[in-house]
Amino acid sequence: MKIQPRYSNTEETPFNLTFKTRKILEHYSEYTGLTPSQILEEVIPELLKDEDFINYIESKRSNLRMKRELGLVNG
Repeated sequence: MKIQPRYSNTEETPFNLTFKTRKILEHYSEYTGLTPSQILEEVIPELLKDEDFINYIESKRSNLRMKRELGLVNG
């Protein structure tokens, strides 16, 4: 079995965050021992459990590319 780094395919992305959001990330990072980026990697995929978001994706006319990008279909 080959073990892969958990966050190997990352790229730097600038975000504009409010002071409160930055502080939440900072303090949660300190609490968990994870970096803010690692916290986002854990939390953001949970958005795919939002039924309204999935319905939005399904409603898009050409949604196959979007589904592939989000890992909702194989191939």
